[in-house]
Amino acid sequence: MKFNLLFYFFALICSISCSSSDDISETPADIKTKNIMFIGAINQYYALDSGSGQLKWSFSVANGSFTYSTAFYNNNVLYVGCTDSYLYALDASNGSLLWKFKTNQAIESSVYVSNNTVFFGSDDDNFYALDATTGDLKWKYTTGFNVSSSPIVSGEIVYFGSDDGYLYALDQSNGTLKWKYYTGDIFNSSSPSIIQNNLYIGNRNGNIYNINKVTGVLNWKTQLGSSIESSSPTILDGYLYTTDKNSLYKLDASTGNIIWQSYNAGGYSSSPFVNENYISVNSSSGNILVIDKQTGNIKWQKTIYSNSAEAVTTKSTVFIGGGGSNFIYAFSENDGTQIWKYPINSTVTSAPVIINNDGKLVYPSKSGGRD
Repeated sequence: MKFNLLFYFFALICSISCSSSDDISETPADIKTKNIMFIGAINQYYALDSGSGQLKWSFSVANGSFTYSTAFYNNNVLYVGCTDSYLYALDASNGSLLWKFKTNQAIESSVYVSNNTVFFGSDDDNFYALDATTGDLKWKYTTGFNVSSSPIVSGEIVYFGSDDGYLYALDQSNGTLKWKYYTGDIFNSSSPSIIQNNLYIGNRNGNIYNINKVTGVLNWKTQLGSSIESSSPTILDGYLYTTDKNSLYKLDASTGNIIWQSYNAGGYSSSPFVNENYISVNSSSGNILVIDKQTGNIKWQKTIYSNSAEAVTTKSTVFIGGGGSNFIYAFSENDGTQIWKYPINSTVTSAPVIINNDGKLVYPSKSGGRD
């Protein structure tokens, strides 16, 4: 389970320079709607107009939270996990339920869809592969502890971390183990990013790892100041961005050398979202910060009691759940001006998924479904 109970798209960047799947295009051919934001809360999942903040639809459950698992969009279907132990498939146009699949514990892992297969982990210690059309189980793989780290697919392999301390590489067609790498501590919500043959992931032990995705052999690891279990790495233009509990880091992705470290007295509690100019990140003190990625200096910040909510930026707009403020927000990336806010009846600490007005699908860095 995640240990910060108040918690969780991404710069539109070319696939050779960003945290990326080999299978996702920036503008999927199946996009049937634009200007839409998908985000989860307690007992409810929402679709909002991303330009105005107006509600398009919502989907309710009796007793569960969508605040951890980030949805995956595929063929006009949203796949998202809930703490009520169900994986839900929803019609992205109207929020109607297509099917649901029950595991034995809460689902905090985000979802990844590849080759008509839905991949995700559960706190019942299993990693699942379901038929995307029917929700039928294809296979499952049992690890030694919770699987709340989110999966990513590259080539024929699906990769994820487990809180048993292992990073796993499985054949996506049948779940056969290709390799596993032991780190000695839990991953929690830290999830892998892949560029070419390099897999990057952080851990509670404070290490950021670069592992060969084909062989499972360590290329390098760098010790940061404290746990990286709440942050997933973002790779852009040869640099790696991540947070530990106290600082935001920029590293050379090829060597692991630290370029700069930006300390924040309020701490950090989310993955960084990085685009061409700025980093959007959330502090443990409840602030959303936009930071210059060249220097690590703060451009602006606002207190929205965001807790561990994760931001997504597209079209110069920062989207984020307000956590304890019970609002969902859109801010100008340039100066922090509030564009809109939408009130809900619970905390919102999940990460949004955006389809912008160009029809581009934008994911957060913690999600397996990164651009």
